[in-house]
Amino acid sequence: MLEISLYYPSILAFIIGVFIGAKYRMKIKNIFGYFILAVIIAYFLKALPYYNLPLSLTFVSAVIGIILGNRVFGGKMS
Repeated sequence: MLEISLYYPSILAFIIGVFIGAKYRMKIKNIFGYFILAVIIAYFLKALPYYNLPLSLTFVSAVIGIILGNRVFGGKMS
């Protein structure tokens, strides 16, 4: 079982990703393609120490934050 302190980088990456996605003015159209590409890149990046996952959860959460921030707030925050 992972401690909650090990999830802080992933949560912080998600929050920063939401802010970055909100600043991006154009809507992201191919969400599925970006997500698949993010999972492939995260697999090659590997996980942070002490994680038992085969991919980088921090990178995937940042990309999900960017996509979510863009779809919800895209171009509204200036």
